[in-house]
Amino acid sequence: MHVTGRREFVLALLGGASGLRLTTSSFAQAPISPVAAPSAPITVTKLTESVAVCAGDGGNVGLLLGVDGLVLVDGGLATRAAELARAVGDIDGRAVQVLINSHYHFDHVGSNELLGRQAAPGRLRIVAHQNVAARLSQRFANEAFGRTFEPLAPEGLPTDTFTRSGRLAVGNETIEYVHVPLAHTDGDSYVFLPGSNILQTGDLLWIGRYPVVDYSAGGTLAGMISAVDRLMNVGDAGTRVIPGHGPVVGKAEMRATRDIWATINERVDRMMRAGRMLEEVLAAAPTREFDAQLGTATRDSFIRQTYGGLATRITPAAPVPLPTPPPR
Repeated sequence: MHVTGRREFVLALLGGASGLRLTTSSFAQAPISPVAAPSAPITVTKLTESVAVCAGDGGNVGLLLGVDGLVLVDGGLATRAAELARAVGDIDGRAVQVLINSHYHFDHVGSNELLGRQAAPGRLRIVAHQNVAARLSQRFANEAFGRTFEPLAPEGLPTDTFTRSGRLAVGNETIEYVHVPLAHTDGDSYVFLPGSNILQTGDLLWIGRYPVVDYSAGGTLAGMISAVDRLMNVGDAGTRVIPGHGPVVGKAEMRATRDIWATINERVDRMMRAGRMLEEVLAAAPTREFDAQLGTATRDSFIRQTYGGLATRITPAAPVPLPTPPPR
């Protein structure tokens, strides 16, 4: 087998052009989560007097009711940004002052442009890791999803970027955000509220379904497993965890999910090292005893992306060039 570049090499390992069919249907059209599908109503559930989680709009959205305004962690889908704004407004009618993007995926940054357009100049801070800002500012052909992502409009791009971590004081609450390298993507961050003992993971954790592994943006299942190991040390045994997709859980559910991923990753890795091609790995059913718990709607795409992540460890994704900050 002769291949001339990273893309050709990965496609060869994935079994040719079929490797790009990473979902049972288009990722953009398939339900983002069986727990919170795009057609489901957006619900807001208070976890404390000042912290709530919004579900039903792509990825989970965290809401902090600050003294002077609101903080959102992630923003769901662009097609439902207005609905999310109304749902949040029913809880608290003040403006969103800070929007934190846990990573660049479209089902987590969908409110960026709407909130950016609505805010007065300088009144909205969009906070994200520098790699998220880079990906959101440029066209990106993503092999793992088999689709191309277009850049956001300037008003939807992050205004405040960081490389490792940062924190914000919002009334009596401190918001800590921390980058976890090369996990689900190359720009993932988690958010921890120590005063409320609530951890929001973004897509570093998925509950109730198989996760997405964005190997085109530096993600691997092994990296996600390592990320969960790290998250286990954030907070304590009583910490409540808002995953990227699925219900609020505790550390026990987080650990159980991590162990399932580790079993599957070891199986796929062993078969790949033995020279099995993607279709052979799919036929071997490496997720077999977990399908009843996690479903089969996204199982095959998850296996393909796990395999793709293992393939790209040989020729890892190139670093993302940082963008020039847009005028605001």
